Amino acid sequence: MLDSLVLKKFKDYLNLIRFNKPIGFLLLMWPCWFGLSILDLNLSLLFFWLTLFFFGSFFMRCAGCIINDIIDRDIDKNINRTAQRPLASKRISVTEALILLIILLIISLLILLQFKLEAIIVGLLSTPFIVIYPFMKRITYWPQIILGITFSWGVLIVNTQFNTGLKTEFIYLYIGCVFWTLGYDTIYAYQDIKDDISQGIKSTAVYFGENGRIFVTFCYFILLSIFGYLGWNASKSVFSLIIIAMIGICTYIAIQKWNINSPESSGFYFRQNNVFAIMLFLYLLIF
Repeated sequence: MLDSLVLKKFKDYLNLIRFNKPIGFLLLMWPCWFGLSILDLNLSLLFFWLTLFFFGSFFMRCAGCIINDIIDRDIDKNINRTAQRPLASKRISVTEALILLIILLIISLLILLQFKLEAIIVGLLSTPFIVIYPFMKRITYWPQIILGITFSWGVLIVNTQFNTGLKTEFIYLYIGCVFWTLGYDTIYAYQDIKDDISQGIKSTAVYFGENGRIFVTFCYFILLSIFGYLGWNASKSVFSLIIIAMIGICTYIAIQKWNINSPESSGFYFRQNNVFAIMLFLYLLIF
């Protein structure tokens, strides 16, 4: 009986940090990896930093989930998809969640301390955005902008770690990643659009309604245009333009197949962004 209770509690903690839904931390990781891919690093150094950002993204995303769920616990219990989250269903107390949050933040800080001072400062500057993001859905139809600023922050950390100033290509990359976040999180928001409307929660999905596909297409167009420029500018290869055009065609087809009225379809195409990111990472790495 004791074993059963301990295992159940452990499972609740795993659900709290979305351990069974890795797409969240992967989407936080990819902008970091994009930044690393446009640097001229030898293989062993590249692997080291890829690994460091992998674990850093994992622990920070876990911490972010807890912050989000503490703030949103009263809203989550009224949303069909989130009603069974550990804090919303009170299987985990706020105190327990805070203790785990502190542990995760300490681990994240230990990882951040592997960076130079300037990069550490830039990393810490993202904290206000992490904290205010859950409140934005109560204030504006554009909470995805704050999420984009936050989830793309790794680009700025990479730039600060390896460059003496803010390089133009990293500015473009950061903007591209913000638009990417706007696109994929709009798709994500369509999973809960009916519940969000009933609860008075705002999002780009609620704002655009049936026209959401046009907005999402625009976001991905901006993203791919920027990545195409970065690939072309670094390689001067016509082949780079052909490849990015092919990725663009596949992306357009996927967006057209997405059923905005189906939560299952929105969830599926949201998760497909991990495959999309793998293609973009390899594109920047090659070109």
